[in-house]
Amino acid sequence: MQCLICESPKNVRFNCEYKYDVKEDENYLKGIKLYRCDECDFTFAHPMPPMDVLNDYYENFYRTPDRPPYFLTGNIEDLKRECLVDRNFNYLLYLTTFLDFSKIESVYDFGAGNGDVGYLLKKKFPHLKLYCTESDKHCKEILNERGYKNYTNIDDIEEKFDLIISFHSLEHLSDTKIFSFFKNALNQKGHIFYEVPNTEKKYFETRDSDSPHLCFYTKKAFEKINEIYGLKFVNFSYSYYSFEYDAKTSKDARLGYEKLKNSPLPLLKIKQFLRKILPKKLIQFRRDLSKVKSINSEDRINNFINNSGNNCYIRGLITPK
Repeated sequence: MQCLICESPKNVRFNCEYKYDVKEDENYLKGIKLYRCDECDFTFAHPMPPMDVLNDYYENFYRTPDRPPYFLTGNIEDLKRECLVDRNFNYLLYLTTFLDFSKIESVYDFGAGNGDVGYLLKKKFPHLKLYCTESDKHCKEILNERGYKNYTNIDDIEEKFDLIISFHSLEHLSDTKIFSFFKNALNQKGHIFYEVPNTEKKYFETRDSDSPHLCFYTKKAFEKINEIYGLKFVNFSYSYYSFEYDAKTSKDARLGYEKLKNSPLPLLKIKQFLRKILPKKLIQFRRDLSKVKSINSEDRINNFINNSGNNCYIRGLITPK
């Protein structure tokens, strides 16, 4: 088999077994093992799931209520408020440090989810035009309300963009060829910003699960991609929590979901029923109380510390050479 970056079979070897986040993922991501190209320092899933299976997974299952990692409630107002999390403010600080948004007119978000970062940028820079690609049915209503033009098929895109952003989407793709599209979709002097999990050796030593990720990047892997597609770094950084903390939160979320799912009582259905009958103000008060505890936690420091030497994410700001 060939590496998905350099397309050479010479340095590809078996890396490890694939770890599923929730049991239901096995229905979509069957029989996967992880292989690594030593030349590119890049790990990838094999065999790759068929594209129609992946489309079904992301359109109908990935963001279903109460499923990790999002644990969504199904309430659209809850989803809108999720834009005000520390990680998004970290993105805003980073982007406005390196880029002059008075010279940026168009922002395209690949794998936008609810389009939180573009929405927040437009709050500060109202002249921005927002575009995206997002197929998840749970996100489309919010994207439309926030003024995004959503292309569910990138082949339909004819516009050129000043800034392309992609937050934790590249690792879900079955190849790395999206960078060819990104470069061709940029205006002259445009920029691409992405963030993905940092999957160097320590990731595989500490991680709790892999699914539904299919591509596992490192700095060296992105350097190889830059060489192939004629791109260069404006900045490359390591960000967010430690590997150990990330693995712990992932494990806690998975075990919490399994406890609800496997309980002799239909706890998931009870939880969803209570949301429907309890006063919305009471539910919101409970959530606000939980957020206050989070705000007052010293763990919050990790949301704003980059390049600590033990960060579980990597991010790059790149531009054509």
